[in-house]
Amino acid sequence: MFDALALPGRFPHTSALADAAVAGALGEARVLVVDEAQRLPVPCLEYLQSLWDHPDTRITLLLCGAGSERALARLPHLASRIGAWQEVPRLPGAEAVDVMTGFHPLWRTVSVPDRAWIDQSFAHGTLRTWAALTAHLQNALLTTADAAVDRALLGRLFQRVAPPL
Repeated sequence: MFDALALPGRFPHTSALADAAVAGALGEARVLVVDEAQRLPVPCLEYLQSLWDHPDTRITLLLCGAGSERALARLPHLASRIGAWQEVPRLPGAEAVDVMTGFHPLWRTVSVPDRAWIDQSFAHGTLRTWAALTAHLQNALLTTADAAVDRALLGRLFQRVAPPL
């Protein structure tokens, strides 16, 4: 969560300090999207619940993934907080291009034509694919000093996210 929220500085040495930093960042209204939630172990789900329950956080949890309802059955206190179950189909291309800027601020730095190209040639309106690409792109920008978001970098990242068979 510390990295996903792009909190400044180094990761704290104690879990109490890390939890305080995360809770502080979540004082601003946010939506936390967790893909593949059905694969999270109970301690991770309990951590998400603790963030939701924290008096100083203002978050909405969006737990995604086929079978998430079964995972939540293992944690009745979190399951009781579910407001709605929703099946989300693929987004049409034009909608995906617009929605991604709200999904992650990184996509606001990528031109509309490049986002359209990403969706047409690779993501095809699938949030899971966009999420994986977001993680890889963010990592590339954080770890490579001269990295720039261009089609060459994106093409290499496509191979990492979904290598050819």
